[in-house]
Amino acid sequence: MATEAGNKGGKARAAARKLCDDAEERAKIACNEAIKQAKIIYEQAMKLAVDDQPRKEAIKAYEEVVKHAEEIRHKIEWEAQVVCTHAYTQIDEDYQEALTKSKERFDSVKKTYDEAKNQASIVFEEAKKSAVGKQAKEVAKAYKKAIERAEKDYHEAIVKSQ
Repeated sequence: MATEAGNKGGKARAAARKLCDDAEERAKIACNEAIKQAKIIYEQAMKLAVDDQPRKEAIKAYEEVVKHAEEIRHKIEWEAQVVCTHAYTQIDEDYQEALTKSKERFDSVKKTYDEAKNQASIVFEEAKKSAVGKQAKEVAKAYKKAIERAEKDYHEAIVKSQ
């Protein structure tokens, strides 16, 4: 179970990282496109401007557009990082929870195995005291089968809990 959670966590981390990278790439493209369009307008405004005042206003407007586009880009990138970090944190919490549950199951299986083995030993010892000849051999076989069954159940439970 913990191994499965670890595999899912790795895939989820990769997906979160890809989404973050994609968001950052789209933000970069949008920012560059906004700056490109602002530059086209700026150049047209500079060609049409006759006086210094309209030129100053065109320069100021262009600088503001560039600044605003970069601010938006940075905000998108920051938000993408926040979402990615939150996803990583959630994945880690889920993985730790899976590890804890897996350990609890393992401990429970081990306890059950130990109890079954102890019970088989107690029954064997009692039967051995009262058994004679052929009965003693049958008791020993039954004991051996009980231990083998307990071990088989134990190993199956461990495999399932992983």
